[in-house]
Order: sequence, then C-alpha cells, then structure tokens
Amino acid sequence: MKIGCARHCLSPKQDPFYLIGFRSPNRMEPSSGIHDDIYCNSLLFEQDGKRLFLFSADFLEFEESMAEDVKTLMLDKYGLERDCLLLAATHNHSSVVGYHKGWYTGKYDQRYYDFLIDTICRSYEECAANLRTATAKIGRKVITGYYGNRNHPGQLADNEVAVVKFFDENGNAFAGFVNWAVHSTVISGDNTWLTAEWAGNVSKKLGDVFGFYPAMVVGAAGDCSNRNERQGKDFAELERVSTGMAEEIAAIPVEKNVEMNRLTVQTLFHTVHSSSFHLDAKAWVISLGGMQIFVFPGELGSAFGIQMKENCPVEAVVCGYTNGYYEYFLPAAEYGLSFETKDSPVPRGEPEKLIQKYIQVSNTI
Repeated sequence: MKIGCARHCLSPKQDPFYLIGFRSPNRMEPSSGIHDDIYCNSLLFEQDGKRLFLFSADFLEFEESMAEDVKTLMLDKYGLERDCLLLAATHNHSSVVGYHKGWYTGKYDQRYYDFLIDTICRSYEECAANLRTATAKIGRKVITGYYGNRNHPGQLADNEVAVVKFFDENGNAFAGFVNWAVHSTVISGDNTWLTAEWAGNVSKKLGDVFGFYPAMVVGAAGDCSNRNERQGKDFAELERVSTGMAEEIAAIPVEKNVEMNRLTVQTLFHTVHSSSFHLDAKAWVISLGGMQIFVFPGELGSAFGIQMKENCPVEAVVCGYTNGYYEYFLPAAEYGLSFETKDSPVPRGEPEKLIQKYIQVSNTI
C-alpha cells in the first residue's frame, strides 16, 4: 500500500472570529485570539489504484451536509469515491465556528468555509504528490490516570490507545495516526481563546518525538473524558495532561506488523424512528487487509468500542466524530444515568442493533 501525508494550519486568518463548543454565552462574542494554532493532519491510502482520504481536524464536529458536499467536490475534482472520504474531528470544544453553518450562534463565515474547502483540496493534492510505498506497524497500551468513564467515577472507559506508524522502504517512520477514545476537553467553557486542546496539543508534542505529526483519530468516546481526573480547567492543566499523554503514547512499543494489501469500504445503514425522532444513520467499515476502521458520525459509548474491536478478526480502530454528528449512541444500561441519555432522542436498545451490524460486516468484509 502507498501512503501520503499532509499537515496544514486551520487557524483563522481574519479577525474577529468566533469559537464553538459548550454552548457558553461567550460564544456569541468574538474570541480573544489564538492561544495556540489548530491544525489538520491528513492521510491518503492507495491500493491497486483505489484511494481513501482521511482529513483529521482540531474541530468540534463536521456537519453531515458539509461532508456530502465535500464528497461531491472530491469525486468531481479528483475521482475520489464518495465513501472513501473521512472528515474526522477531534471534538475540540474551544475551536473555530466559522465553517459550521448550523451552529446555534449563527456565526458562520463564508470566508472561513472557503478557506477550509481549499485546505482540504490542498491537503489531498499534497498527499497524492508524496505517496510512497509503506509498511505498517501497530502498538497498543491501556493508559490510566488522565481520563476514564465520566459517568462512573473511578472506572475505566475505553482507555486503550493505539499507535499506527507507516514506514518507508528504508525503515523510517514518516506518517501515522493515534487512535484514542476521550473527549478532547480540558479547557472550560469560560475560555475565549482558540486552542488545539488536548488531542491537538498531544499531536504537536508527539511530532517532536516521532519525526512526524500523527493524525488524531478519536474513537468511541461518548462516555470517556477527564472530568473526574482533571486537576484544573485552564491552560496549565492542558499543558500538564498533554505532556503526560504524549510521553505515555510515545513510549508505546510499535512492533506488530500489519499487512495492508487491500482497500474495501462497506457502507451500512440503520434507521432510528420514534413518534418524535427519525434518523437514517450511515456508518462504514473499511478493510485495509490486516486492519479495519469502524467509522461513525457521532459519539459511541466506550463499551461499544471495546466490543467492536474484540469481535474484529484483525486489528481494529474506531473513528468517531466523522462525516457528520448523530450525537450519543450509548448502551442501554447507561440510560438515565447522565444527561447524554436522559435527553437522548435515540431509544434505548437502538445503539446495540447498530453495533451488531458493525460486527456482522466486520466478519464478512
């Protein structure tokens, strides 16, 4: 398989600009400026002429309507198949709002949207230009002390972090991604400064160690956060936990070879319907040979992430917050224990049906 990579800054160039996340009243006011830049990290996979493009950004979420528009653009401009585009967000609640047409504050900015679309295209072109034959290796480790199950203090969520590195013909690692399941929310809603938050700052710190900036792929993080482990809600705490997590992740041995000799994408559908709610949910299982990627446009419960990985016949990673946002899909046992389920329009038991579809596709793709 061939791999290409790219990294671009996504910080707004115009002033003023506004933030997204937390639904805080200060989101109606201009931001205070840039504390640290936000970025996108992109990976392009190519096998037998077929391509898969992952665009991971320090954003809160992507709207499904935007994802569909970008799919059309990428198909028309580059011939990229619609189901082979992954717009993934790190779920950063202190990011920019300008690209988001539907956010309640109404601070959509056409200039920023156009800049983002141009950056997606430039990222794809750069990845395509530096495609090179690669081999893959993976390492995994359960990391504790920084985050856990926010609905059950003292209990773990999906605390397993996976590191995937791509090596060139000389054995040098030149690209990769980190798969972890946690809300990238250290800074409180009182913050008015743009920041790459937890995931983005860990990527920056890992770049100094890895020699490349890994894409951050947030997994089944619906009930994973540092709410019960954090020692503050300010930038000092962000520095502490991003440094600590980067050190933990950098120490993960990446030694297991992963055969990557195919690129197959299977789209699956699940309809959720009640008297007051209807959703035609789309999801994807992507096979790269010795690895599968479970793609979901929203927040899966951590137990589901663990279940999907355990039932996958090969190495598996979960890619949440991708190509849309369907909110929370949590296990039936969690209903009534938190605001995520008390106010959820998704009926109890429906998420389990979706997970079974994932597992069925995983074992047949």
